[in-house]
Amino acid sequence: MEEKKSRVVVVPCDSYDEEKVYRAMCSGIELLGGIGEFAVPQEKILVKPNFLSAAAPEKAVTTHPAVIRAMLRILSEAGCENVKYGDSPGHGSCGGAAAKIGLTPENTFGAKLADMAEEVCTPFAEGMTAQEFYFAKEVTEADAVISLCKMKTHALERVTGAVKNVYGLICGYRKAAGHVKYPNASVFARMLADIHRCVKPRLHIMDGIVAMEGNGPGSGDPVPMNVLLFSKDPVALDSVFCTMVYLNPELVPTNTQGEAMGIGTYHRSRIEVVVPTAEAGGGKAETKPTGKANNSFERLNVTSLRERFGNREFQVDRQGTKQTFLSRYSDFMTSLARRPTIDKNLCVKCGVCVEHCPVPGKAVNFKNGRNEPPVYDYKKCIRCYCCQEMCPRHAITAGRKRK
Repeated sequence: MEEKKSRVVVVPCDSYDEEKVYRAMCSGIELLGGIGEFAVPQEKILVKPNFLSAAAPEKAVTTHPAVIRAMLRILSEAGCENVKYGDSPGHGSCGGAAAKIGLTPENTFGAKLADMAEEVCTPFAEGMTAQEFYFAKEVTEADAVISLCKMKTHALERVTGAVKNVYGLICGYRKAAGHVKYPNASVFARMLADIHRCVKPRLHIMDGIVAMEGNGPGSGDPVPMNVLLFSKDPVALDSVFCTMVYLNPELVPTNTQGEAMGIGTYHRSRIEVVVPTAEAGGGKAETKPTGKANNSFERLNVTSLRERFGNREFQVDRQGTKQTFLSRYSDFMTSLARRPTIDKNLCVKCGVCVEHCPVPGKAVNFKNGRNEPPVYDYKKCIRCYCCQEMCPRHAITAGRKRK
């Protein structure tokens, strides 16, 4: 009997025009079985975008509002009336992030903004690495979670996508502590896999129309990739993203640990990549108001995927070797990780990096008051890159490796 493969749908989309995004979203969801596979009208549905911080849409920091609205429109047209959307940012609030990208009660098709500030301790006895989570209460009350991640680089995990997006289900102020408890890329990835095993998001959609390369996930550069990716399998989706940018999926801890813990596969032989033929040929999908789309498709191998959608120049860390069992040992991995460094010319001494450093006693702090930029104590630093991720001035990068 032939092994069933994880399907990843790649839909071309070259702009955030609302109707174009809506048609592309319909096409991708239809090739996974239609919206009825993921939500029914009676359920409480939480749509979870990436709201890393309150940033303008053109910065490519957050899931674009056109993608979020398209998902909410599709759910509304399917008769789903109990829909909420939200994320718990590490800095700022869900409402602030939503307002910054222009989401309002008038343009979200009846969906409500979730209150992601109240937490509930959720035991998870089946956890392989994590046995409890402090989820936002809205997460525990939802029947179904639909994840709308952003295609970006990430200092800790190399890329952030479907697997990493679920960390936003944890209440924001708890996130820094999570980096101390799970203090290297491999162990952190295993914790993320446990979140997937606990919550079981039903659908993953990646906004790659404009992605982020370089110093992601919050300080990188926008780069057009002109695609939306869809899958039930978060690891397969992230692996296809890696393939498109010429990054070996085996170098990404969320891929290797995610597969090891059973939430998906990164092996190309077990992934079916398809593209709607109407879109592949340059035409428009025959989208109907119900969200149905032309369901004919073409399979793509690695070569054809990269020829159509790849970007060899995409700025991402491609150095290193495949993750091994040693990757689970904190001291060993920390000794190999790159140091965060502060560009003194960009730093405005706001102290956000100090505030978000999760290490007791702080691994980055002001040594001479606010007259000079903060200074690192690399003996304390666990290389979680919370400072880099939250820096509002893009002054911190993951720099040289420890010698």
